[in-house]
Amino acid sequence: MSGFSFSEITAGISVYPNLNKMKKYIYLLSLAFTLISCEDFLNRQPLDTPSSVTFYSNEAEIKIGLTGVYNASFWNSRGSVPDLKRVEATTDLIISRKSDPEAIIAMGNSGPFVIGNTMSDWGWTQAYKLVSRANDFLEGMKRGESLTSKASFARMRGEALTLRAWAYLNLITWYGDVIFYTKPLQPSEFETQVTTGRETIAKALYKDLDEAYASLDLNPADRGRINKAFAMGIKARLAMLIKDYATALDATNSVITGGNHGLNPNYQALFTLAGQTTNNGKEVIAAMMFPAENPNIVSWQVVGYTPRQTLGAQSNNFPTQACVDKFECTDGLRIDESPLYDPANPSRNRDKRLRWTLYMPGDTIEVRMVKAQSLPYQNPNQRFIYNIHTDQVFRYNWNTLKYDVVNGNPDFVTSASSVWQYGSTGAVGGVGYVWRKYNDPDQYAWELKTPFILMRYAEILLTYAEAKIELNQIDATVIDAINAVRRRSGQPNIILSNQTKLRQLVRRERAVEFATEGLRLFDIRRWGIVEQILNGPIAGAAINPADVPSIPSFGAKGSVQDLNDIPDYSSSISKRIKSRNETRTNTAKHTLWPIPQGELDKNKNLKQNPNW
Repeated sequence: MSGFSFSEITAGISVYPNLNKMKKYIYLLSLAFTLISCEDFLNRQPLDTPSSVTFYSNEAEIKIGLTGVYNASFWNSRGSVPDLKRVEATTDLIISRKSDPEAIIAMGNSGPFVIGNTMSDWGWTQAYKLVSRANDFLEGMKRGESLTSKASFARMRGEALTLRAWAYLNLITWYGDVIFYTKPLQPSEFETQVTTGRETIAKALYKDLDEAYASLDLNPADRGRINKAFAMGIKARLAMLIKDYATALDATNSVITGGNHGLNPNYQALFTLAGQTTNNGKEVIAAMMFPAENPNIVSWQVVGYTPRQTLGAQSNNFPTQACVDKFECTDGLRIDESPLYDPANPSRNRDKRLRWTLYMPGDTIEVRMVKAQSLPYQNPNQRFIYNIHTDQVFRYNWNTLKYDVVNGNPDFVTSASSVWQYGSTGAVGGVGYVWRKYNDPDQYAWELKTPFILMRYAEILLTYAEAKIELNQIDATVIDAINAVRRRSGQPNIILSNQTKLRQLVRRERAVEFATEGLRLFDIRRWGIVEQILNGPIAGAAINPADVPSIPSFGAKGSVQDLNDIPDYSSSISKRIKSRNETRTNTAKHTLWPIPQGELDKNKNLKQNPNW
């Protein structure tokens, strides 16, 4: 029962204190939003919204209706994990456990990824649920316009327009040309809709977002409400997707020159509850919230992203070697170019964001998997030295204040029962690394409340730089924008260079800065490199640290492989963890997801995406 705005809007009370008398009604309405089936959203009127002819008759009811639109934007389904984080597992930076639909998508033809995959069907359903609810609200709110202040009416309309644009942004990223409608439809109309081109949709949404920008608050009084920067950020993403770089430049420049947002000097604080509550620099522009007052709305992502040697963990989503090798050395050079890189000690002399993003063997991990103290190993936090290369777990004993060596390590890579399994039988393991982002030892992992970031100011800066690079308008502002992001982790400044080199650098920055934040699929599709990066085995850490794998090749200078930092592990794969002996095989058709078969069956005007 939440959306972008989250604790206040979801509760329905603290945002609208004058509605206390309606508390019971709001609760029942919100419960209906949550329990309603999510099926066939293009085939029926959205009956799960307050769409009667008498509703939306005043400002209070319009506010309640807007809550329903926000609720439809809360994408946190299977396993209580933010769905956009699961989408990232369809890319080169992540491997998920074998049975997960996102893992099957990433495998392409080797999955096999077929029509009916539950994740690709989910995307269509959830996004159109949000579209339908926004359309119903935007039409219905007109009934109460005369009894609503002009500023409030315009602002609430702007919020709904922005949320609808968010839904369509994801739809055209995932499916390409889709059905585009902006008014509530009668049931019979759903079966006659035709698709609209992606570029046409994006440009139509520009107008909505410009209108929204004019009416939205720069700094909303209620934490979590949509702001001006988010509207322009969505516009910039739409523009980048269709290669309209001039529009992307204008949109990001409006945020930058607005002076309201900056970078949080503490990168790690971005991914903790305390850090986001403070939000230094106002870097977080939009996030999916998990309201403190509702115990049923939680994130389990930390539970699923810590290793099995963690007491109580259920690891199922992991960084790949390709992710690890995107991070530069401290001299600003890629690992195959830097004299500082030591393949026997791959975590040394690296961009600090590597250690801030993920854990490598030998790192100390602290996590809270229980609420109450359970000594000697949970106080209530547990601490251990992450190990995959022996059959021991090194657990911190809170009684003796020393590490105990405990036999029986479920992550021991060469054990016949290992969950990592560099052979063919491992079903739930990764390739030697686990995520650190969003691990917050100050919170109980089964009730994590840290908002999941949807957009932050670092993206605005890097999109601004990329747009100017693609327009070949390279100047000091491009360098300044990139260096501002790099400087936070202590990486050396880049210098003015040619378009090709700067394109490589800004793409690398996006990969490492936003790893596991949900942007990677959007990026690799618009860059046209899906086929290049999603083919081959899923390589990982050394099977035996004494038998050091060689440094990967990144192709000939100037090649697509080189310019996109695509590693080739052919010379070292026999020495690396190769999860489940799987090989990803993606072709041109995998640059888009298939339209759900049920939609094609009900609407003969729809055409399946190419080669599906």
